Amino acid sequence: MLKFGSKHDSNIIYKCTVRLLEDTEVLECEYKPHHKGKYLLEYVCQQLNLVEQDYLALVGLRQVGLQTVFGVKFYPPDPFSLKEEITRYQIFLQLKRDLLHGRLYCGTNEASMLAALILQAELGDYDPEIPRGTLRVRIEDSFEAD
Repeated sequence: MLKFGSKHDSNIIYKCTVRLLEDTEVLECEYKPHHKGKYLLEYVCQQLNLVEQDYLALVGLRQVGLQTVFGVKFYPPDPFSLKEEITRYQIFLQLKRDLLHGRLYCGTNEASMLAALILQAELGDYDPEIPRGTLRVRIEDSFEAD
């Protein structure tokens, strides 16, 4: 966190690190003390070209170091009603992350179906021309946990 000027100076600028749903991606954001959390959310959504912000939120804002995580606030009842493909993709990333970290509670059958759909989304449809060993490596890379 960087501070410039005195406590009463309107030129104080804070820096915030936002971790995106792809764990490898991070956004840096600057804001002033009078800005609200909505300002940070709008900045992140603008950087990601996200129009539908109702389902998205910044979670775990900590004052020390000002780090936060971008994520889905709640899952929509019908993802196909979303207008933007990029919003559906963000929900997909959150769903994948929740499955990997054990935060999504579902039965074995549902978890297997969701894992299969995630693999199909990332690897594409089954192709008998691809050797099995290659597919195994691609599957392990898709579900690599941190």
